[in-house]
Amino acid sequence: MKAAEAEGSPGSPASAGDAGGSRDAHAAAFSDFPAPLGPLGKGETLSLERLDDGTFTGYCHGGRAAHRAYGGAVVAQALAAACRTVDEDRPVHSLHAYFLRALDSRRPVRFASRVLRDGRSYSARQVEATQEGHHALTMTVSFKERQPTANWRHPEMPDLPGPDGLEDGFAHRPATHPLRQAVEFREIPPVLDPGQPEIERFGWFRTVGALPDGPAAHAGAVAYLCDATLAPTALVPHEPTSFERGRPSRHTIASLDHAMWFHRPFRADRWLLYAQRSRVEGDGRTLAYGEFWSPEGELAVSVIQEALLHVREP
Repeated sequence: MKAAEAEGSPGSPASAGDAGGSRDAHAAAFSDFPAPLGPLGKGETLSLERLDDGTFTGYCHGGRAAHRAYGGAVVAQALAAACRTVDEDRPVHSLHAYFLRALDSRRPVRFASRVLRDGRSYSARQVEATQEGHHALTMTVSFKERQPTANWRHPEMPDLPGPDGLEDGFAHRPATHPLRQAVEFREIPPVLDPGQPEIERFGWFRTVGALPDGPAAHAGAVAYLCDATLAPTALVPHEPTSFERGRPSRHTIASLDHAMWFHRPFRADRWLLYAQRSRVEGDGRTLAYGEFWSPEGELAVSVIQEALLHVREP
């Protein structure tokens, strides 16, 4: 299915009648981003409470391990802290983050955003996430005023099946899991080629519920969801379905760093094709590349992530 055949256009809001059930039931998941209500309807799930002009506090919900915060929630909240200190006419165009230690999802996280630059066209912020005095994440975020561009250059979108009829990649998660409450994921079954060193994985993502028109909401949603499946792409040859199917993994995998580039406007409440590739694995680490393609076939976001990866002791 070509990109133009995927549902909707980047400039139009999602409708309640789309496939995947009543999508408006959780429309508040990112509706107030960069201080969204939580996907579970709990204000603390992804929301931030302002302590002063550049300091916020919030909770990051759990991920694969018990009580260990989901990395996508940490990145999204750090980005939210930065967005709330920059004028809306300067959307984010890139972020670079390092995960320094795991966060406990049961305890509050402090996000401190510091001004690095406010120039004529660009702004930059440094965000530090700490928990009980320990540094957990450091992120640099850059913002830029948009300028008219007549011609965009990018490769062609992969020619792959559209989301209709594909299996729900999160179906085996509990119905109350925050990821399942916040985003929809339709995975294209991976093709395993033992002779191919590059591992590819493709799927379609969108938020559960419509988002406002501001770019911060859509950037925050993609920052939140992209961590769910990117690094685990490296696990496809080892255990192709255990992560999505809810079975215990034989591997330990954890994000080390995370970088994103936002190329052009897009909507995260419309289906986005997520092309993921794991090209390097060794020394207990793996490197994965991700690309989000709009329904119009435009490259909207690029992601690169390095993660710790090793086999668990029996």
